[in-house]
Amino acid sequence: MKICAACCQELPQDKFSKKQWQFKQQRRCKECIDVNREVQQKNAMPTNESTEVQDRQSPCANAECWICLGGGPDESGQPLRRDCSCRGQSAGFAHISCLVDYAEQKNEQWDGHDPNKFREPWEFCANCHQGYQNDLAVDLASKFVTFVERKYPDKQCPLHLEALVLKLETLRNMASRLQPKQKQEVKKIASNVLFMAEKMKKKYSSLPKRIILAEAVTYSILGRFIFLEGTEESFKAAVVCFEKCRDANEAIGNTSGITLAETYLAYAKSKCEGGSQVSIETVLEKLQQVYEHRVEIFGENAPWTLSAGVDFALTLEKANRLLEAERLLTKLAVISKRVHGPDHQLTKKAASHLELWTKRYVMVSCQHQWFLFQALRYEEDGKECVVKGPIATPRNIQDETSFTVATEDIRPTMDSPVICHGLESSPHLNGKVGDVGSLDKDTGLYQVHFEDKDLEPCLVNHGNMRILFELPVEKREEVVLPPVEAPLTLPGKDEAA
Repeated sequence: MKICAACCQELPQDKFSKKQWQFKQQRRCKECIDVNREVQQKNAMPTNESTEVQDRQSPCANAECWICLGGGPDESGQPLRRDCSCRGQSAGFAHISCLVDYAEQKNEQWDGHDPNKFREPWEFCANCHQGYQNDLAVDLASKFVTFVERKYPDKQCPLHLEALVLKLETLRNMASRLQPKQKQEVKKIASNVLFMAEKMKKKYSSLPKRIILAEAVTYSILGRFIFLEGTEESFKAAVVCFEKCRDANEAIGNTSGITLAETYLAYAKSKCEGGSQVSIETVLEKLQQVYEHRVEIFGENAPWTLSAGVDFALTLEKANRLLEAERLLTKLAVISKRVHGPDHQLTKKAASHLELWTKRYVMVSCQHQWFLFQALRYEEDGKECVVKGPIATPRNIQDETSFTVATEDIRPTMDSPVICHGLESSPHLNGKVGDVGSLDKDTGLYQVHFEDKDLEPCLVNHGNMRILFELPVEKREEVVLPPVEAPLTLPGKDEAA
């Protein structure tokens, strides 16, 4: 039995397609897919990015541009803007015209050595030292391209690649919200970068590492956009892009770039006719390598590291390793909120997924029938549980009520995180954390898969496991809960199912 995330019913396997059955929180039954019923996310943290960006960019009445110290719009009518990791109602706001003037002045002072220093004022806020985001990042990158074209008319100047690649990267970061015209712009910019790089190969006897890196990044971004078109031709074209991306990364010894390129390449090949399916474990291994490499190189606070960690956590969830995914994403959300603030896009992304993952659902017995509820908390030392529901199809939270039921009258749903207690025959499992697997209809016991990989899955009475509303901090000492009296009877096979 698993819960359909659209109709919120616990249904047997034959009600799902094989593909949907493998999913976690986002699975939908065949009926919901047929009627195009969307996944229920009404309780999730709002993810309307346009609203979030507007909130971040709205200064208070006394906010001033940190560059010109002027309040309100500039001479051209452009308002104060902010979209970085600065916080508070007045810090970090600036007119985009002032930001451009500031960046151009910094570029005039550039010593001609490190190209990262040349990009820096267009890419990072001078106050919080974190990257610009969303529309502000795209607008500044566009201004950067214009400045380089005006200042350095020679098209074979490598600085053109720096500006164009930054523009590509800002568009990639907004991929889910780009309009068709902007997607075409991605292809046009990528073609320009690759054309310039090819010309530069003829100019330099030994191609600078930075130019090869620009090629690698461009092929990666172009390949991902082409892949998302979803046609046989686009999959084949994406394969070519990812192969060239991998080769370029190999030429400069970029370990994480090679790993990512191989991952995307495997996905693209699997979509081509006759391609072999990619193992989720293979993908997990590569994403873990990328995340750990970025932790080592950039530190765990860097946005590139956090982004790789979020991708790794989301794939863990798809691989039915929800405990690991929840632990990792919780850690990443805390770091992102502390370093980049609660309104940063990475913080919002992590928090929105956690909002879904940390909801706990149970089946409640009422008049010999079982109904789906959301479990909220335990009371009376675990003898009672506060639940909210019943959850209708489709879910209507306004019609649901919260009340308390006896713990013996609830059953955990599939994938619920639990902690074992009161086990006399297997006392070594008391205090161990795991997630609920399938119900053994012959015994009425649930199979629990433990977080400790040294422990084999075990059949456990529902009265000997407690739902975890928050995962305990990982530590070596066992967490042992007070014993709760197990019910004397188990539900019949039909009721339990």
